[in-house]
Amino acid sequence: MSGHAGLARISTARLLGFLLLAFALSGCAVSPNIRTDAAPGVNLGEFRTFSFYTALSTDRAGFHSLVSQQLMFSTRREMEVRGFEFVAEPAEADVLVNFHTHVTEQVRVRSVPDPWVGPSYWHHRRGFYDPWRGHSRWPSHNRLDVDQFSEGRLSVDLIDRRQNMLVWEGVASKRLTQRTLNDLGPAMDDAVHDIFRRFPLPAIF
Repeated sequence: MSGHAGLARISTARLLGFLLLAFALSGCAVSPNIRTDAAPGVNLGEFRTFSFYTALSTDRAGFHSLVSQQLMFSTRREMEVRGFEFVAEPAEADVLVNFHTHVTEQVRVRSVPDPWVGPSYWHHRRGFYDPWRGHSRWPSHNRLDVDQFSEGRLSVDLIDRRQNMLVWEGVASKRLTQRTLNDLGPAMDDAVHDIFRRFPLPAIF
């Protein structure tokens, strides 16, 4: 019985370890920064049909790039579940959808405290006498932490075709990792979904 109890304790400990590891890894995932805005006085519920801009900003050399194709697929899904009807001819649509992507190199510089450990020049005073008033008791050390990274930004624009005016925009920005760059399709699909979670009209099915 004691052997079985020991195995049970080990199995339980391993299970808890795996759960903690999974929780830690999920905490490492950074959610995108989402921003949306709508034109004042515009009721998006009045629009019924949509299509895509004739020359998307993400197209290349006159044809739909792989990025455009992924964004069109993801956005069409999000629009249709909100009751919009897709029409193939842009001239017949109420609103047109356009995209823009951009990658920038960011540098973040922070001053962070450097831990002070071990004996030092001031160690001979410790525990024997204090410095005079205003004197630094222990040295304060800071270091500059320089972090360079790539940030990707995706914009989704909705244009009133009749007035040729932007009526809604959604922007997602996120720090890019090599894993993201190697598998852009799911990353862009997630970004579009996160953007439309802030859309004024909820999904109806």
